[in-house]
Amino acid sequence: MMQTLRKMNEGSLLQRTMLHIALFVLGSASVVALASVLLVSTAKALLPPHDATDTGADDKANQEQDEEPGGDSSSPEAAAGAAGSRAGTKALAQMRLANRRESAVAR
Repeated sequence: MMQTLRKMNEGSLLQRTMLHIALFVLGSASVVALASVLLVSTAKALLPPHDATDTGADDKANQEQDEEPGGDSSSPEAAAGAAGSRAGTKALAQMRLANRRESAVAR
């Protein structure tokens, strides 16, 4: 053990300085890599996927429209109103999907 310590101490000042700098850079890089892996894995575990978020929001909006209280659902006006709002939601979802595809192609 003492021989190893003496060998490390025998190098010139420049060699020892370069060794310290290299160890510092490697240590910093490993800490940053570990922190980013932990952050990304935690975020993926906690947050839903991007597509599931949009789909879930559209499904929830459709479900809320289906459960609207009041009015006679058998009347033609209610049927037309519900069909129109569903068509608007569907068109909005299709526009979002088209925008995502365009942005993916642009990358």
